[in-house]
Amino acid sequence: MNKLLFNPKTNTMKKTTYEAFTAPFTPPGTDITPEKAADPIGHVVFKQRKSVEILSPYVEAYYNANENRLSLNAIVYVTSKVIAANNGMLDYSVLQNTYIDLDGHAQLQFFIVYDMPEELSGDLSIYEIVFDANSDIFIGGLSNLKTIQTFLWDKDPETSRGTETPVRSI
Repeated sequence: MNKLLFNPKTNTMKKTTYEAFTAPFTPPGTDITPEKAADPIGHVVFKQRKSVEILSPYVEAYYNANENRLSLNAIVYVTSKVIAANNGMLDYSVLQNTYIDLDGHAQLQFFIVYDMPEELSGDLSIYEIVFDANSDIFIGGLSNLKTIQTFLWDKDPETSRGTETPVRSI
């Protein structure tokens, strides 16, 4: 990958080539992968897909005040080759990360991590992943959350896609 770097001391630009980093890279957070396997719920084929980028997950988040529980349902689109290579199963993990936003409030991020091949495919399996946030490792209090962020993360740092989701009370 070529990049142009500006040197303010000499007021010049220099072309630099970066080698792709291909070692597996785990995002920040604590592993909260549910024991229950992800449920396959469908399949879709994009006939003219032109990108190897991951599709953003569709996520719903619900807070139950009576149980102080934040439940998440994530719909993820995974290249069917990944599923075939794992005997029809989605091999994934879920990581929960706390970060402090610009206003000083604790916020939650979730990373759904799997190994995506770096080749173009419009043949996607659709999976539903259901999990609960771990309130013991979140310093901000689940009842204070207005939104959460969820990312579908490729282990080999080429791509990840995310979405911000409102937290609804039930």
